[in-house]
Amino acid sequence: MLTALTSTAPTALSLAHSSTAVPPYSTRRVVHRGREFFSAQVQPAGHGAPVPPLVLLPPVGVGIDRAFYNRLHQEWHALGSPAAMHSYDLLGTGDASPKPRRFYSPEVWAAQLDDYLREHVKTPSVLVVQGGLLPCALEVWRRSGREAVAGVSLLSPPPLRFFSKGADSRKFSRRTQRLLWAASCSPAGNLFFRRLRGGSPPGARIREFTERSLFASESDVGAEWVNHRFSTFSYLCGSIPPGGAWRDERTDVFDSLDVPLQLLRGDYGGLENATTKAEELLSRARLPARECSAIVLGSRACLAYERPAPTARMLARFMERHYRAPPARGIPAGGDAGVVTPF
Repeated sequence: MLTALTSTAPTALSLAHSSTAVPPYSTRRVVHRGREFFSAQVQPAGHGAPVPPLVLLPPVGVGIDRAFYNRLHQEWHALGSPAAMHSYDLLGTGDASPKPRRFYSPEVWAAQLDDYLREHVKTPSVLVVQGGLLPCALEVWRRSGREAVAGVSLLSPPPLRFFSKGADSRKFSRRTQRLLWAASCSPAGNLFFRRLRGGSPPGARIREFTERSLFASESDVGAEWVNHRFSTFSYLCGSIPPGGAWRDERTDVFDSLDVPLQLLRGDYGGLENATTKAEELLSRARLPARECSAIVLGSRACLAYERPAPTARMLARFMERHYRAPPARGIPAGGDAGVVTPF
């Protein structure tokens, strides 16, 4: 069961995108099943039309938090907030408490999200899924279907083989991954974590990995990213081999998605390569929103952080065409120069 507590004031981190802008959301403290707490940012719609809200799933990992989406919240506000927008902390991350030493499988975070959708949002929502959290979204669909999920927008999703049976002969078992998790929570793991945050100057190792593996442009890797823990676990997510819990067979769940599915990818590695990877999933989807799917130029894996403006505009197009959201304001006439729509 979830209970919303009183709103809290914006933190310095929530203002990181702009020192003068007022956050377009309120922050709520939520009780999960009577024993855990997490925070959610809720941005109201700029109108009274019955449009499904957007619920943003952050990247996977301890230390990653809802602040990943602050830039997208601001750009969404600039478009007139065509739908309500929620971002939240995964259990065990951000300012969620407590942070027990347990293995966080997709099912754990799916249960959290499913409860939040049912008891707080209280209406089927469009899930905006960053990267590797796709298995979590699929588990929500498996649990509740259309009662919780009105649509899905995938931002830089993993390839189909990520959740296909027998896709990786080196796949770790759940036991192995739990052991690795326990090791990361040990004193040795803490020393390793501190080493990752180090370098000269401090944060240099995180910056180097981010420039190499997550962002298309070095200029996007500012102090806002390097100095917060969500960057550290992005490092771990990209460096540690995949584990069994996230690689479980879920193609049957993906194939059963009978709600509109949007897909956005970065163009890093070439437009043709990005288009091919996107087409693999779009061609398998039951209701692909091809006219709302795109390659976001000048980005790699973290679209909502690297290129929040074109990402927000494509989300607005998706909401307008499939859910009758009011037209967003400020959309460029004659097409969007920030994206390519080859589908």
